[in-house]
Amino acid sequence: MGCKGRFAVVLLVVALAVMPCSCKAQPEGRSSGSGALCVATWNVQNIFDAVDDGTEYEEYTKASGWNEKAYARRLVGAANVLSCIPSCGDYVVVLNEVENAGVVGDVFSQKVLAGRGISQFAFAKAPGGAMGLAVASSLPIMHAKVHAVGEGLRPVLEVALKTDSGVLFVLAVHFKSNVGGVEATSPSRALAGEVVAQVAASVLDENPGCLVVVCGDFNEECWDENSMGRNLGSGSPLAVSGSFGRGLWYCPWLDTSNDLWPRGSYSYNGIWRCYDNILVSSAGKDGFGYELDRCGVVFSGAIRGADDKPNAWRRDLLNGVSDHLPVWAVFDAL
Repeated sequence: MGCKGRFAVVLLVVALAVMPCSCKAQPEGRSSGSGALCVATWNVQNIFDAVDDGTEYEEYTKASGWNEKAYARRLVGAANVLSCIPSCGDYVVVLNEVENAGVVGDVFSQKVLAGRGISQFAFAKAPGGAMGLAVASSLPIMHAKVHAVGEGLRPVLEVALKTDSGVLFVLAVHFKSNVGGVEATSPSRALAGEVVAQVAASVLDENPGCLVVVCGDFNEECWDENSMGRNLGSGSPLAVSGSFGRGLWYCPWLDTSNDLWPRGSYSYNGIWRCYDNILVSSAGKDGFGYELDRCGVVFSGAIRGADDKPNAWRRDLLNGVSDHLPVWAVFDAL
């Protein structure tokens, strides 16, 4: 397994060596489901298990009253929301704000998700961090690497998945939040953007024609002027667009033909923000392998609050689900 810096990657249910990548390969028979692929990303708003390990937030310790019953409630709520993503042959789900790899496994072991076949997971977080990010998949994980961003910042998790159409690369991210002020925190997001761009460039250079998706909570919109400004970061930017093109990364929020509703994944002061995103490389519309078909937002059932905002988790009341909405993209296999 590859690893960068002082970070470690945890893989569950898999013990696979790094394999050579061959993109746009001819089908060799499916190793999992058939048909379309759904890629989704969701910030679950802090799911902690009921075991004290010293890194969790104080309100999620046994001393605070956090217990197995409360944890089980969180798992059921998260699984119910994830069951609302489109039904497809295969799934790749990026989760932000999960405590550890065990939590990821517990989420996808819930009965409502039993038929999805999501049984392989990669997880990473900063040393001593309270929460990390994960890639869960029904497709076989070939390898996973962790790329450090900076001291105290969450890493970029790179995962290679085996498909009948070749290799799918997922770069899972969770950029620094705006807590502390937009201007003060913007450089940290710009730095993360630079790392993502560098990793993506390296992946595409070594694996020409492969489909690459960058998923997660960017805590910034594609059109913000601070550090993305229609580019992801500075230095080695990813140029984002509402359409596919050579050297461009497709952003569903910028594509007016999507007619996404609501017009964001996070609501702050009554304004919808498009913080959660799925950026797709040009291979998502090149006539080979997986081709992007449609995108959407989950805003029904338990995730939709009475005020038509995300039904945020309330630790004090032990109710709600998350303050973010899941975003998904469906790809058809040609």
